[in-house]
Amino acid sequence: MSFDAEGFLSYRIANAEVHRFPFPHFFIQPAFPEDFYQRLLASLPATSVLTPIAEFGTVQAVEGGDSLDESQRYIADIATLEEDEERRNAGRFWVELGAWMSGQAFRQLILDKFSREITARFGPVSKLVTDIDTRYIRDFTRYAIAPHTDMPSKLVSLLFYLPRDTSMQHLGTSIYVPLNPALRCEGTARHRFDRFRRVATLPFVPNALLGFLKTDQSFHGVEEIDEPGVERNLLLYNIYVRKIVPRATSQSNGLWSRLRRRLSP
Repeated sequence: MSFDAEGFLSYRIANAEVHRFPFPHFFIQPAFPEDFYQRLLASLPATSVLTPIAEFGTVQAVEGGDSLDESQRYIADIATLEEDEERRNAGRFWVELGAWMSGQAFRQLILDKFSREITARFGPVSKLVTDIDTRYIRDFTRYAIAPHTDMPSKLVSLLFYLPRDTSMQHLGTSIYVPLNPALRCEGTARHRFDRFRRVATLPFVPNALLGFLKTDQSFHGVEEIDEPGVERNLLLYNIYVRKIVPRATSQSNGLWSRLRRRLSP
């Protein structure tokens, strides 16, 4: 009897230890049942289905002028993969995965995982209204992304690693601590590698998951991939804050005004 993929993943996340230095994060392997993971690998799209990240206008320059190549990242949202699957008459894997990943139960599981830290970040608000975004990523040789904390509206990120073997384990996402302990970033900049200490690289191994809470200290990145012929596949699940509903007090209304300014594009 096969495990239920959603139940298996939910169990693994709910019981994972949250490491709180230098920002709240967890790492688990396996994330999915093995038979489900093999189906996932068999359903990976052709690169022609993906869109270069530069076309989304999300590539940022690094402070101080470091030259890094983020253009070697290609992206597709789940809807695009579903359409490609239907066009090729290739089954319903992405339709089924997208259905429960976009559901409220899975989103609430992730929010509950970091509930203490979310309350500390936003204070005594009545409610956070959130959006989700699930996308497929493919990185190639020369890709790199400098230390950053993610955009201000980001709340939580899950990075599912999708290699076929352990040969790229050194190419995982790295975690950084600034040399200046006072450095904070709302998420509007990339920073030079030489201004940070790398304290961990979460191994890019099959069927693994890195989850973390966005904070003004959640500095993470990917060191330049300098080996030829690399194809690095990931599935990203992000939760964003769309609206903050404050408690009906003058103090909370003032907090809402400040947070709204920070979340505005």
